[in-house]
Amino acid sequence: MASYNLSNLEDFVDTLLEERHRTFIVHSEPMSGKSKYAKRFAKKIGGKYLDLLERFREDKKLKNNIDTFNIKELETLLIEEAKDTNLLIVDNIEFLLNTWGEDRYDLLFRLIKEKWNSFYSSYKATLGIFLISNCKIINMKLNTNKNKARIFYLQELESL
Repeated sequence: MASYNLSNLEDFVDTLLEERHRTFIVHSEPMSGKSKYAKRFAKKIGGKYLDLLERFREDKKLKNNIDTFNIKELETLLIEEAKDTNLLIVDNIEFLLNTWGEDRYDLLFRLIKEKWNSFYSSYKATLGIFLISNCKIINMKLNTNKNKARIFYLQELESL
């Protein structure tokens, strides 16, 4: 396949092993194949795929506490899900963000930019968040130590 300057996400995740904050975001429009790509990517490199919406649907305790579920509880859930894997891909998180109010993306971005720190054993896995595109994500600056972007538009990634 010709690359057409598309980003290879697998190679990028390998470079994140040198980083303190091993996180990235992939975004795209609704119904663009984001979830399919996320599942395939996690499977291809032996990571874990977490459909957060499905997890809340299946877990009665989570479902009953959705209106009070906060960023700290999300962080705790992600730490638990990331055990025994080198990569955690999180998809379908928007429903939860919509319960947090105006600063919802700021809270999520703080977790991604500052809190998910590989210097602590609970945060060793690389964390990938797949989101629906919006102006907050498009305008956010999230770079590696070598100034490479950690936010990818799905259609700019190589196919799997």
